Amino acid sequence: MPAEASLPAVFARSALAALLCAAAAGCASGSGAAGREVSLRPSAAQSSSSRPEGLDEVDEEKSGRAVYADVIQALIAQEQYYAALAHIQQQQRQEGNSDELRFLEAEARRNLGQPGDAEKLYRQLLRSRYAAQSYRGLGLLYAPRDLNASVQYLREAVQRQPTSAEMRNDLGYALMSGGRYREALAEFATAVELEPGLDKARNNLIVLLILSHDEAGVKRVAAAGGVDDKSLAKLRRQAQNLSSRVATSQGVK
Repeated sequence: MPAEASLPAVFARSALAALLCAAAAGCASGSGAAGREVSLRPSAAQSSSSRPEGLDEVDEEKSGRAVYADVIQALIAQEQYYAALAHIQQQQRQEGNSDELRFLEAEARRNLGQPGDAEKLYRQLLRSRYAAQSYRGLGLLYAPRDLNASVQYLREAVQRQPTSAEMRNDLGYALMSGGRYREALAEFATAVELEPGLDKARNNLIVLLILSHDEAGVKRVAAAGGVDDKSLAKLRRQAQNLSSRVATSQGVK
């Protein structure tokens, strides 16, 4: 039984097959003998300016790693966290560790309820190119147990990526959960304007407007977002539950 090919190798063969297919299509585009011939053999000028040996292999390796990272990100997006961890461990064994793999591992472990391991990984990345995402991860980790710390971490994330609607929404929710409605409004409004299709930011904005007793604003945002009466009723219940939690946390009877 033949050994299974690795993902980078499969990707490389697929790319080569696509290239050959494109060349074949070019040959067939002519009409009979009058059609322009397409040759896979480089011309003399092309040969003289060809890339140094070894660079193609390096590019192929980088492309393979990028494809594997996309696979892991897709698994995390589909909430298949154990499978994502298995692929991360496979890549770490084959290619060595990297900041990208550390971040993906932190995301998977956070969602699996492993806060200690996730926090350790996030903190290792605070001076890397994943700093903003890692501050966000820390903010989400701390949200259930320390809202003030959560807000601080999420502010750090937003400062590093001010145009991230996701991060703005996360910060807004942490602020709203702490009863800081005015500050939350700016974050939700910014998130909705940055990414109008981000439904959770729009819904959070509606919840906040309900909590702020701004019925005109509720109707305006709901109409603009196409929120029906059933969905709006659900958001009103969410607002009521959140209001009770905020009152309890602030010691209001």
